Amino acid sequence: MQVVIDDELIDQSVKQSAKKLGLVPEETLKGKTWNVEEFRHNCLGGKSRAWVKREIFDRYPEIYVENGGFVVDPFPGTGRKTIIYAYDAGLWVNEHYREFNWRS
Repeated sequence: MQVVIDDELIDQSVKQSAKKLGLVPEETLKGKTWNVEEFRHNCLGGKSRAWVKREIFDRYPEIYVENGGFVVDPFPGTGRKTIIYAYDAGLWVNEHYREFNWRS
């Protein structure tokens, strides 16, 4: 005897099981942006805004969007703000955190 199971039912079951097992992240950072406050709290242990500008923005110009990075307008003027692409920022920090001067 052959049992026929609808493909859509199988797909739903697999997705539910993967989510229950923690194989699917609840929230992805792809497509999300942060301001400097969110970046420093989410990636840099709450270091000060001045520390982020001095130790990250000043020392790593490769992170600027115009250089192929993930930070838009790292030193904004009046009426503008810095935009940081969260997914790329997180990946970059994971690769470079050993280089940072954490004690300054």
